Amino acid sequence: MKTTLFNVLKNSGLLLFIFFMVVVVSCNKDDESTFTSEDNQSLNYDAVSESSQEEVEDIATSLLNTTDPIAGRVEEDSRFSSAYILKEMNLDRSAGAITINFDKRSQTQVNPNGSVDSKGNIRKGSISITWSGNRWYSTGAFIVITLNNYSINGVVVSGERRIVNISTPGTATVIWTIYGTLTTTWPDKSTATRKVDIMKTWTRNNKGAFEKVIISQTPGTRDAFSGTNRFGKTYSVKITKPFEYDLTCQLTSKYYVPTIGVKEVTVDKKIYTVDYGTGTCDNTYTVTLNGKSKQFTAKTDSSSD
Repeated sequence: MKTTLFNVLKNSGLLLFIFFMVVVVSCNKDDESTFTSEDNQSLNYDAVSESSQEEVEDIATSLLNTTDPIAGRVEEDSRFSSAYILKEMNLDRSAGAITINFDKRSQTQVNPNGSVDSKGNIRKGSISITWSGNRWYSTGAFIVITLNNYSINGVVVSGERRIVNISTPGTATVIWTIYGTLTTTWPDKSTATRKVDIMKTWTRNNKGAFEKVIISQTPGTRDAFSGTNRFGKTYSVKITKPFEYDLTCQLTSKYYVPTIGVKEVTVDKKIYTVDYGTGTCDNTYTVTLNGKSKQFTAKTDSSSD
């Protein structure tokens, strides 16, 4: 199977929140004395916020790829297959705009209940994507993703996310800086904000296929992620050792956590240190809190067993 950048994005777009989801499941059962129910709730809602926000970027890159493919076959994406899509771009595709309207099926036909994907998720509102400076996947491209009353299953996400392609032409890597602040609002009107400031690097092997994704903080920034959760608590995430995702590990073993990387997660004044290891293809990692360490196993589904 040919590994394109789009496949990489699709597989890794939501990976950063997996740790939070697993802490909620594992700590509540295994280590009540270290991880309190308040910790678990805070981390759980951070996970929901991050999941819904990171998916927006994934939807945008998926649609950009269907408009101007990087290479190989374009995969159908049910997340916007029933939405109305309006595209405008210049002839060389170095600039343009795309709007995904989940409230309409065509220019004249509306979706009164929103758009439903193959997994039953309901999306409403719209997402606008503009780019300039070069083709969206090429050096110099500047992409802006804007959310217009966008929601998934009743959770509203608003704001902008910006992506700049800073790759060096002629090299075997693709590098993006990603920054912006998004707000998540739940049906009970509680809100959470999340600011992101990271770099994503895709590296190729000697056959030209993408083999690794590296995620790090943008140089000179204080945090990779920061904001306020729906309980009004401030949080921040520092990446102290870049995350490395092994794409072969993802494809063969279905393990979607990093094989290398360390981060510090601060919620109020508590600091969780998360260490993903030194390169072994597995789904385990170690969490340290208040001098106590425990190994956890990441789950790749939403079960709680």
